[in-house]
Amino acid sequence: MFHPTRTPLIEAHEPVASNAIAATCDPIYMGNAKGVWIIVHEDYASDTTKLTMTLRNGSTSAIALAGTYAVTETWGGYKNITTQTSDTLTALTAAATFELDGETAGNNCLWYFYFPSSKLVDGYDWLHPTFASGDGSNLVSVLYILVGFRYKQEDPPDSAHG
Repeated sequence: MFHPTRTPLIEAHEPVASNAIAATCDPIYMGNAKGVWIIVHEDYASDTTKLTMTLRNGSTSAIALAGTYAVTETWGGYKNITTQTSDTLTALTAAATFELDGETAGNNCLWYFYFPSSKLVDGYDWLHPTFASGDGSNLVSVLYILVGFRYKQEDPPDSAHG
């Protein structure tokens, strides 16, 4: 069951032109989680320049944000490039970098990527998605959902309401 104290939904980046998102998402701390879903939503008006996503990691938020250490492990997810007319998901082949391609103009596209904490380098508990290219007429936003997240106290806040 979804509950916000057990499955935190975190905004990584508000909607912005896809050619301007670059390395401006907030890094996410994964030290107390089994993994994270990275959800990328693109309101796709143009198929001129595809958006490419790579993950960076680090031992601190600042190091992950600096982008020095690219994740070389492969990971996967799903896409739906026609969310306005279909709920069909297509599995993505595991890779270290993904090209987010809406394939035809006028689509609302969702990409769901799952990255398990076990794929992080030891001591590198921060993860940061970075983007290259993109199109100025497309809007993109990014959300995180932590999986298996544990607060440091025994019971999460408001656990009686879950």
